[in-house]
Amino acid sequence: MVSSAGYPDEPGDGLNLQSRTSPKMSQAARRNLISAMIALVNEVFDSDDESTDSENELHQDEEELNEQSILTTRASTPTTSRRIVPKIAGYAGTVIERMADCDFKTHFRLNRSTFDLLLGKINVNLENQARPTSPDKMLLITLWTLATPECYRSVGCRFGVSKSTVCRIIRRTIDAIFELASTTIKWPGANEAQYIISANSSTAGFPGVLGAIDVTHIPITAPQHSPETYINRKGFHSLQLQVVCQHNLKFIDCYVGQPGSMDDARVFWFSEIGTDLQTLFFPEDSHLIGDAAYPLSDRLLTPYRDTGNLTECQVRYNFKLSSTRMSVERAIGQLKSRFRRLKSFDSPDLAFICKSVIAACTLHNFCIDENDLHFEDSEELSSAEATTINSENIVSNFTAAGRTKRDHIARPL
Repeated sequence: MVSSAGYPDEPGDGLNLQSRTSPKMSQAARRNLISAMIALVNEVFDSDDESTDSENELHQDEEELNEQSILTTRASTPTTSRRIVPKIAGYAGTVIERMADCDFKTHFRLNRSTFDLLLGKINVNLENQARPTSPDKMLLITLWTLATPECYRSVGCRFGVSKSTVCRIIRRTIDAIFELASTTIKWPGANEAQYIISANSSTAGFPGVLGAIDVTHIPITAPQHSPETYINRKGFHSLQLQVVCQHNLKFIDCYVGQPGSMDDARVFWFSEIGTDLQTLFFPEDSHLIGDAAYPLSDRLLTPYRDTGNLTECQVRYNFKLSSTRMSVERAIGQLKSRFRRLKSFDSPDLAFICKSVIAACTLHNFCIDENDLHFEDSEELSSAEATTINSENIVSNFTAAGRTKRDHIARPL
């Protein structure tokens, strides 16, 4: 048998380091040897402790360095199970406050003065939250999201909040802006209507125009239900936005929500303005104007279909109508240029998309009321391209009253 620290048939001893080659070693020598060995072992242990302390100090220095770096991906010594994601600090305060006014408008699409007025109108609806975020920061986040195609994660990193907080803030702020739509997008009254008709007439000499109507597509991701119905003639999924605007590009009616596969005429008949066209206020036999995709009536005039045999009066009529109708194409171009989110929505919530679009149209009108302009978009269709595309869906539902009125207007032009 082998004992723990001895040899066969010899009694074991825990501190027995004796060698069998020196059987005649004296007792004193043995004590001195044991003492030397013990001192050597203690020295080794002390050296290990010092090395461990140095490593701990180095590790602690590295932790302090990581905590100070914005590029750290997670806390080095987490005290909770929740992962900490560092974000940009001070952007919503220090950086934005130091921005020049032109840079502020470039980023947030509104002048500072317009921003302050808008904040004053929706401030009450943005307060009293369980997790308070200042109303001005909420509005900045929402405007940035509408103005850029950035994802919520990127927006949250910029403004120092989480992705879920960005989503909550945007929905709350969009709701607040949406409540302004009824007072910002409205059908003109008698005095305003007279001014609009006179201004439109001075543009190209086309009489009696109260507004121009057109439809544009809002690109979206494929919906979960019936995605094929949302594929438009260009091959992508979209929602239809129908707008009526006056000479200064301000909207007087907006309608959104129909799938992209629906043609312009059907969108018109589903809209409130289509069903109530004969009951809406049109002073002095005024009317709307639209392209060839719309049905002709005494309240909505469209161009003559060019089959190669138009008279000189009809050609002039088409030209003047097209020149006057360019206002609606410019209005759509400014809307999508100012709020580029309307060029691509990545959300499965169609109701939220529709509300966001109306909120953007509300902001568009609000900016015009405050003379906050200058957002043209070179990527939008020119009037010639738009006419060519829309002519593919020509509707032949001409009414007798519409033909009579159109011929009456065309004759003296």
